[in-house]
Amino acid sequence: MKVSMHKILVPVDFSSTSIKAFILARELAGFWDGELHLVHVLDTDFLTGAVHITIEPLEESLAKWKKRAEEKLKAIYHDEEGGKLTGEIHIRKGKPHEEILKLADELEAGLIVIGSHARKGLERAIFGSVAEKVTKMATIPVLVVK
Repeated sequence: MKVSMHKILVPVDFSSTSIKAFILARELAGFWDGELHLVHVLDTDFLTGAVHITIEPLEESLAKWKKRAEEKLKAIYHDEEGGKLTGEIHIRKGKPHEEILKLADELEAGLIVIGSHARKGLERAIFGSVAEKVTKMATIPVLVVK
């Protein structure tokens, strides 16, 4: 199996660990002269429950979340400290681990760099671990950042 690190995918949920993952991936992309792809997944299972609480139409809520996520990703991606980056920003809807893996396949990415929240106990039982699912199901290398 030949591994190419010229396309690096970084899932970003705007947590401190996902920002750490981005910073590391930015360094790796620079070292390998590669493309850096950021993805934020709008978790539709989570949003559906939140929308019912706020009594706002689902599509309207998704549009707002998408706009906010795009603005935040652009701010991270175009941070002046990072210099010039090549790659793209991606926004997906669905189950985070599934969308991350689909995008990695579509891009023919060589590496996924993902932050881990290191949840334990009840919180982990309820929310699971996106990083763990991605690591178990990925067909390419995954670098987990704490």
